[in-house]
Amino acid sequence: MTGAPGVAIITTKFKTFPKYLCVHMMRYITGEDWQPKKLDALIKAPEDLDLECLRSAGPQPGEEMLPQDAPAAGPSPSPEIVAGLMSMGFSENGCRRAALAVNNASVEAATEWVFQHMEDANFNDPIEQAAPSGGGGGGAAVSAESVEMLMGMGFQKKHAEKALRECGGDIERAGDWLFSRMDSLDAMDCDDAPAQQGAEVTAPSYKPQYKLRGFISHVGSSTACGHYVCHIKKDDKWTIFNDRKVAVSEDPPFDLGFIYLYESIGPA
Repeated sequence: MTGAPGVAIITTKFKTFPKYLCVHMMRYITGEDWQPKKLDALIKAPEDLDLECLRSAGPQPGEEMLPQDAPAAGPSPSPEIVAGLMSMGFSENGCRRAALAVNNASVEAATEWVFQHMEDANFNDPIEQAAPSGGGGGGAAVSAESVEMLMGMGFQKKHAEKALRECGGDIERAGDWLFSRMDSLDAMDCDDAPAQQGAEVTAPSYKPQYKLRGFISHVGSSTACGHYVCHIKKDDKWTIFNDRKVAVSEDPPFDLGFIYLYESIGPA
């Protein structure tokens, strides 16, 4: 960003807090045989969660902000992933497109993406690069691949394009921009008329104190067997939902959850 070598520290914090917070406990790994395996680990999730320490307070003493007019570097495909895919016989443009589509995660993820998209009409076409932008202007061009990735997360095309324009084509910043405005996207003007480019849409914020409302756990020794059950707190009592069986849970397995759903205690 500055054009000069140096050390930088990036800290991600919340400007606003969402009403609901979904926490995914990574209990599954891919083994050497490429089969998903369940981790035998107990991690107890708290019923009360305080995220005040993650609230953004702006620049702190001793911090030096990057220049606002510095051009945002567009994402570039990993040479290692591209080389690995090309060794399988795929075209260079297709390999570059696959690496960007999975955010340079791994050769395996890129290979899976190739098999799903190798019949796409633009698979072998050169990749369009986003025009440099200082971030926060409505006129910046956006990458079709970045729009497609954001749409894959469930966002509408117009919202994805606006987020990328606002963030100078940076897909990670655009994702954060969208998630922080989930409650106001439908009411947002995505036409980016010149008179409205500087307008800021403020998303509603909630208190950073959360209560656990429900969680899903897996019953079984591996992903190949067993099933999922759900625990929900209703009327100050934990209830288990197991197929047709619904009953009060005397000892909820807070340390075996796969997905936890928290709710803020109220608006900020």
